[in-house]
Formats: sequence, structure tokens, C-alpha cells
Amino acid sequence: MLTHTVQLRIFDTDMVGHCHHLASAQWFEEARNEIFEMFNPQMTKEDWNLLLVRIEIDYRAPIQFSEREVEIRTWISHLGKSSLHVAHGVYLKDGTCATLGGAAMVYFDLQNQRTVPIPESIREKLLPHLDPDCPYHMSAKK
Repeated sequence: MLTHTVQLRIFDTDMVGHCHHLASAQWFEEARNEIFEMFNPQMTKEDWNLLLVRIEIDYRAPIQFSEREVEIRTWISHLGKSSLHVAHGVYLKDGTCATLGGAAMVYFDLQNQRTVPIPESIREKLLPHLDPDCPYHMSAKK
């Protein structure tokens, strides 16, 4: 599991002081940076090889601005031949899980415009974060 702390901003809130529903999507993206770096250590456009193809978010409890910071926990919930599912949770200071979500990503050859197998060297970096028992799994694609 990877962890990332996010400082809440006024910008993240709505008129009644709850964090806006899009804030979790932004926090999840920020938390995925460590995974992006496993695929592309220099984070260069020319070597970009990971595409986001789907996201899901389930809201379980409101997040108040007075919380000031939240912890984002990130797991790999599925590792396929050329794809992976990343699971995220937003946790409040008291341990409450306020939001769960997931992202499906594919390893992609931009030049040839097709998915390709994830290299073994990258798989080795991902495996320590693979947790089939993590609290979120993406729903079946319809």
C-alpha cells in the first residue's frame, strides 16, 4: 500500500463546507504519481506509456473542510498482462473511509497506438503493492 497526505483547500469545498465530489478524483490522480513513476521514472511526455481508461468513485461519508487533511491509501487491486487496476481510499483522521474508488490503466505503445505487455521489470515494482484483499475492486465492465 502507498500512502499520500493531502492538505484540504478552500477550493476543494462547496457552499456548505463539504469537499466537492471532484476533489476525490483529483486526489486519486495525485496519489497515482508514484505508480506513474514506476512506469516512467523521468515522467517525460516522450516516454509516456500508461493510459487511464476508466475511473469509479463511491462516496461513503462527507469530508468537511475542518478535517484540514486526509490520507489517500493506494493499492494495486489487479495486475493483468497489459493492464492494472488501482484502488484508492480517502481516510479521515478518525480512520473513517470517506471515499473509495478505482482506476483502470493500460500499458500503451503510443507510436503504434496499441496496448503492450507490462515489462517484467515494472511488474516487479508493482507486485509489493498488489493486494487482492484491498477494500475496493472495480465493478465488471458493462
